[in-house]
Amino acid sequence: MRILVLGAAGFIGSRLVQALSGFMPDASIVASDLRMPIAPDGVRGMPNVEFIGGDMLAPGLIPSLFKQPFDAVFHLAAALTIDAETAFERGMDINVHAFIRLLEACRLQNGTARFIFASSVSTFGGDLPAIVDDHVHQNPQTSYGTHKLIGEQLINDYSRRGFLDGRSLRLPIVLTHPGPPSASVSDRIASLIRDPFDGKRVCCPICPDTPLAVISVDKVIAAMLRLLDVEAHALQHTRAMNMPALTVTPRQIADAVARRLPPHSPDWVEWKEDAAIQRVVESWPSRFTSGRAIALGLESDASIDDIISAYLA
Repeated sequence: MRILVLGAAGFIGSRLVQALSGFMPDASIVASDLRMPIAPDGVRGMPNVEFIGGDMLAPGLIPSLFKQPFDAVFHLAAALTIDAETAFERGMDINVHAFIRLLEACRLQNGTARFIFASSVSTFGGDLPAIVDDHVHQNPQTSYGTHKLIGEQLINDYSRRGFLDGRSLRLPIVLTHPGPPSASVSDRIASLIRDPFDGKRVCCPICPDTPLAVISVDKVIAAMLRLLDVEAHALQHTRAMNMPALTVTPRQIADAVARRLPPHSPDWVEWKEDAAIQRVVESWPSRFTSGRAIALGLESDASIDDIISAYLA
């Protein structure tokens, strides 16, 4: 089996490559990312993994990757929320135009690839019900969310036509990014867990009582591996589904972390709202479920304490 992972040097991608290499030692895995002149930490020395650095916007990258056909493609590469909002053309080029070239490469290899796409909670927005399930109308309020919705619809159509066998998994905020810090919205949440254990103060730009839908990276990897095994006949009407999530507030995260710090630790979090970031997170669903995903065996974390334990482990 030949597997391609795009975005393989990122937080989720590097963990996915590790998991694939461990669970499928006979598979041939091609791991590609813009930031990958060498293999990232955690996946060096894996004999069944080939690392290829390259820019999704470079015309020759995708054709060079598809010199031999792939049985499965995991697409995690993207220009994220803030990047897509501040650099519209680049966001479109990465998230839409390069994505279409990738789908075309799969089509031209005779439609044999099982295609797993990391979509996002941000495809929803506007006036949302208390709980967002599989049947809520998608109305993204960011360019990133719009790009992800375009991706979902294209995967549905390419799957309907038999050009590939797609699955789109809408991810909430995935924890806990180990750093170094980035400008992404999800990393601002991750810092509430990561930084105190490194002895650093945190400035949280989100109101402390804002409900957020979160998931551990462990559950995301388990879900992606499960979707690799799901047969097409189990995906009726649409190839997209929500990742079941846990709802917590930044204050609840901070309180759970505080319980693990030494007694009488100094105050380590400052609440300082950033209006732009607050608008983004408030446009996302805060309570997120999926009967479709649960029926396939995908599950959320039981508590924020479990997510913190997974990070510390």
